Amino acid sequence: MSQEINDLLAKFKLDGGARKDLIAAGKLAAPLLPEVLEHFYAAVTEVPEMVAFFENPAMIARAKAAQQKHWENLLSGRFDAEYFASAAKIGRIHPRIGLPFFFFLSGYALATSEVQRLLVQKHGRFGGQKALATKLSVLTRAFAMDTHLILDAHFEAEQDEQNRAFAHLSEGIDRLAQRDLSTLIPDHNSSDFPEKFDAVRQSFNNAQLSLRKVVAGIQDSSDKLTGIANEVSLAADDLSHRTETQAATLEETAAAVEEITASIRSASEATSATSHTVSQARDQADEGSGVVQTAVQKMSEIEEYSQKIAEIIGVIDDISFQTNLLALNAGVEAARAGESGRGFAVVASEVRALAQRTADSAQEIKGLIGVSTTHVDEGVQLVGSTGDVLASIVKNIQQASALTEEVAQSAAQQATGFEEINIGVSQLDGVTQQNAAMVEQTTAALHTMKKDVATLAELAQSFRVGGGQDTVAHVASPAQPTRAAS
Repeated sequence: MSQEINDLLAKFKLDGGARKDLIAAGKLAAPLLPEVLEHFYAAVTEVPEMVAFFENPAMIARAKAAQQKHWENLLSGRFDAEYFASAAKIGRIHPRIGLPFFFFLSGYALATSEVQRLLVQKHGRFGGQKALATKLSVLTRAFAMDTHLILDAHFEAEQDEQNRAFAHLSEGIDRLAQRDLSTLIPDHNSSDFPEKFDAVRQSFNNAQLSLRKVVAGIQDSSDKLTGIANEVSLAADDLSHRTETQAATLEETAAAVEEITASIRSASEATSATSHTVSQARDQADEGSGVVQTAVQKMSEIEEYSQKIAEIIGVIDDISFQTNLLALNAGVEAARAGESGRGFAVVASEVRALAQRTADSAQEIKGLIGVSTTHVDEGVQLVGSTGDVLASIVKNIQQASALTEEVAQSAAQQATGFEEINIGVSQLDGVTQQNAAMVEQTTAALHTMKKDVATLAELAQSFRVGGGQDTVAHVASPAQPTRAAS
């Protein structure tokens, strides 16, 4: 017998002479056990909560025989390995079958008290009150030690169940920490997981399944979001490039429009100056026409006023020179006007030619005036022709003046229109520059989002969610703790 057992017997005062008292009391109590157990199990079957543990008479018979044998071992006083193994077996069975703790205590108290009651009822066999008291006392201590051993095994079995349950839960939590959602905790049919903690197992597995669905959804969404982010990023890069190109082109267009506006403005100013010059030429032509009319009226006085005619011829010659000069200037201005002044250049050339012809005629008149008095009539005709030519010149100059005025107005309108276009293009250039800046900011934000999505996808893919079928973990049973029989 080990020292541990000796210490236990000493604590319950069952060593030495007390052990002999127990053997003596056991000889008297052992015959009473069948009757006590019969009444006990009859009472048990009347309790609704206890009926489920004894489904048929055969189970009751086996339980009754096992309990009787166990008590016989206890009352024998041997305290051998068979007795301690029996106590441990009873204690382990109760939590396995789910027998409530208080049912065992109450039933055990009733059964042991019934043994003692029957002994008291038959105390005459003991040979005196003192001997009876000794036997009752030693029986009480023996049943107390037996209760202690059974409860100790009961608690050890419960602790073992808790250890096994916590081992599975711990393994499951470790798998979660390692982002493995593919394996579930198995039930008691396929592992050593205690059935009494099955509700906790199911809750854990349900939570893991829910988390698996969430992670699988995140993985799927992150994959789709990665594709969308890549497409949007490429589109944003392309849009940024095209916006930059558009901004550069629009900037060049704005500069070109501004140059065209400046050219049209200069042309408009030149056209206005040409119109003014043509107006002056028209006035001078009108004056020349008046002079010719005066010459016609005074032809009758040519002979008398030959000197005056010579002076008039000089004036005509001077006017022709000035007309020629003005026509030359008008041609220059028309050349500056470009395409819009081409018609006026033709008119100015004709004016110049006529002015030259007038000068030639005046020279001829001046040379012949002393010797051509007989040709006065011819001179009158020539002066009349000159008047007609000047009238035609005036008419042409008036038409040229009207055309030049129209050109000047059109050029002014074009200048105004291009000024407005220039303002609009400048505003559009500013808006395009702002758009380009916004597109650049958007592109940068999209690249940042692309990196974040990649990080999210990487985190989501780090979880193992399985291939669609649930797998169960196989966890090694924890080492059972060795409990001292104390």
